[in-house]
Amino acid sequence: MPASSSSSDHQAAATADNQSRYKGVRKRRWGKWVSEIRMPHSRERIWLGSYDTAEKAARAFDAAQFCLRGPSATFNFADNPPDIMRRQSMTVEEIRLEAGRWANMVAPSQQQQQQQQRNNQPDDSMLMEPPQTAEESGLAVAFAVSVRRDAAVG
Repeated sequence: MPASSSSSDHQAAATADNQSRYKGVRKRRWGKWVSEIRMPHSRERIWLGSYDTAEKAARAFDAAQFCLRGPSATFNFADNPPDIMRRQSMTVEEIRLEAGRWANMVAPSQQQQQQQQRNNQPDDSMLMEPPQTAEESGLAVAFAVSVRRDAAVG
């Protein structure tokens, strides 16, 4: 097998691993997910940042998409579009800030999952630990030390 075909197979596999199912999102070699978006009618891109998860990066893209194209744009999360106060024109920095803020908000689906996890956990007030003995708590050791000091002084 020629080296070039092996190399192209490796590149194809690496590209498949770095692809995301979300628009505007890709994975870096070291595992971070990044997001960027193109300005309308331009080749200029707006860097939206690096994120721990593809979902956060996709939410950043959705926020920027909303800022640039409005509520009728196509979003990665159509069931949860960004809720952003949109002005006629926003600077690149304002778009980045909104994207970062929206990406790091807890999505309603994540809130539901967290609530379900909390509901499935036992209540802490129902858990009781057995009482500690004096030896376990160290009181016996402290008492013995003070008795020995008193005996040595007296």
